[in-house]
Amino acid sequence: MAYETILYETGDQIATITLNRPSKMNAFTSKMGYEIGQAMIRADDDPNVRVIIMTGAGDKAFCAGADLGGFARDIKKREGESVEGEFSGGGGRATLALPILMRDLSKPTIAAINGFCLGVGFTMTLPFDVRVASENARMGAIFARVGLISELGSSFLLPRLIGVSRAAEMMLTGKQYSPQEALAMGLISGIAPAGQVMAKARELAGEMLQCSPFSLALTKKALYQGIHTNIESAMQFEGFALEKCYVSAEHKEYVTAFMEKRKPDFSKVRS
Repeated sequence: MAYETILYETGDQIATITLNRPSKMNAFTSKMGYEIGQAMIRADDDPNVRVIIMTGAGDKAFCAGADLGGFARDIKKREGESVEGEFSGGGGRATLALPILMRDLSKPTIAAINGFCLGVGFTMTLPFDVRVASENARMGAIFARVGLISELGSSFLLPRLIGVSRAAEMMLTGKQYSPQEALAMGLISGIAPAGQVMAKARELAGEMLQCSPFSLALTKKALYQGIHTNIESAMQFEGFALEKCYVSAEHKEYVTAFMEKRKPDFSKVRS
């Protein structure tokens, strides 16, 4: 499948999605949002992919925000003028569905933030399971500074990631944060030297590849159900999922490998 705004490649059981508009600091467009969603579905459906990483092309930005040309076209459209182009199609609706799509993925997702990560570039990272950032990254929900409000479910997701007070500070000031500040508040899980954030993301993916894919899928579901329900419902799902795991081919492979004093090979089994 050909893409206009992203790159998609697979290898070593990892799918890498690269936002590919480096001359515009990977500025976001509706077309990009649509293509990200399609690439996520493609990776989740691929039995040879077990982890998904997304990053930005170049060394300056993950995604510095929305394309300003799109803002201008959107204003004209809302004022009733005839507008043609990427913002007049169905891509915008597809973008709005991206957070829900990502939370339903069965495979772990990692955002490798390699530079400026602002506005929609910032909010699009919130549905990822894990975020790591380069030491030269800058992150911010800058919407209030440009006369907008944050989107992609960020008012729901961000307080659950870092707490209401810190989320309020980010959203109500629109300021940019260093990776050290983001790490301290729990927004990211690690910092890499400049130019090495993909290596850090792939190292983390390597740890995930040591785990059972069936267990990871159920663990993701348990995590996100758990933060939206009560402890009784969480324990009920954990019990259901654990029974599924006990009879899975992957658990059997682990036990067999342990008895045979070897590493388990989950790639050869399907639960």
